[in-house]
Amino acid sequence: MTRIAVTGFRGVPATWGGIEHHCENLYSRLAQKGYDITIYARSYYTPQEISTYKGMRVKRLPTLNYKYSDALLHTLISVYHILFTRPDIVHFHGIGPCFFSWIPRLFKPQARVFFTCHGIDWQRKKWPWWASKLMYLGELSAVHFPHHRIVVSKDLQAYFKNTHGISTNYIPNGITPKPARRPQSILKWGLSEHSYFLCVGRMVPEKRIEDIINAYRLKPRKCSLVIVGDNAAAGQYMPRLHQAAGNTASIIFTGYQYGAVLEELYTNTAAFIAASELEGLPITLLEALSYGAMCVTSAIAPHRELTAPLHGPSFPVGDIHALASLMDSVETMSETQREYFGKTAIDMITRQFNWDSVCDAHHLLYQKSLSAL
Repeated sequence: MTRIAVTGFRGVPATWGGIEHHCENLYSRLAQKGYDITIYARSYYTPQEISTYKGMRVKRLPTLNYKYSDALLHTLISVYHILFTRPDIVHFHGIGPCFFSWIPRLFKPQARVFFTCHGIDWQRKKWPWWASKLMYLGELSAVHFPHHRIVVSKDLQAYFKNTHGISTNYIPNGITPKPARRPQSILKWGLSEHSYFLCVGRMVPEKRIEDIINAYRLKPRKCSLVIVGDNAAAGQYMPRLHQAAGNTASIIFTGYQYGAVLEELYTNTAAFIAASELEGLPITLLEALSYGAMCVTSAIAPHRELTAPLHGPSFPVGDIHALASLMDSVETMSETQREYFGKTAIDMITRQFNWDSVCDAHHLLYQKSLSAL
């Protein structure tokens, strides 16, 4: 039985966090294939009573829940624990945690070291210069130490090729299509079918949610604006968003939402809007498309990778007037246009971005790597 140790992310069960959902979906499927999976989870994220989950062994370890120490400290403690086990594969998720990939490469030479890049994290605005430089060392480690490197978008694949001259394996995020839901729980916010724009995600500066708010407030609108999510870790971004929203009653902050409520929000939105300046391959956008939601996105490569084949509307990063114009278009869009986009989006996501295919691609790469020993 192939033993895999996985570290670098918060843990399972996944609640908030795109990497967490990625890992839960991937490794639970690999466990069904017969892999022995150990997930290294952060003690504040995974409940104390959970030691196994969906066929995965869960090892909770301590960390300091502070944005400058959380990921790196937990990964270091995890790697120390891994040194006393016998994994066949050690898989790091995230550029910062990959800083420690040299340790199993040096001290566990019989193990194959993998790395998955979900985004160029050192470029994120939340980091001070010194933290950004430290995380960049993780990127350099990713170039030199893992046996195999995986990226979740073609844009990231081009980045590593153009910046570092190395090849990577492209395996995108997946999605599990869910049935459409009629408005029920969302009625408490006064929401009905196609009556609101929707933003979903961790609230961090590179998401540029303030651009969406400012574009929305340029003129009176028929649709409300619903913002789902909250500060990431100790972030101070949300107060800025509340200030930007002012006293606009039609701008609704719901905090984090999960399960049926989130499914209702995706199903019934007039349009999902993403204004980010930096992404890997956003699971929230994949989710919105899987529900057939009209999607309006900033014209960064990871967004266009998903929406360009659908001729989805896009706008230059930071251009609130262009975004406001697209909001106008959504509010006057015919049902025929909306339905055509939705059916095409669901078909594309079902064919190209399903978790079973993602799992199979990892399985083949793992086995190819182990057979080369």
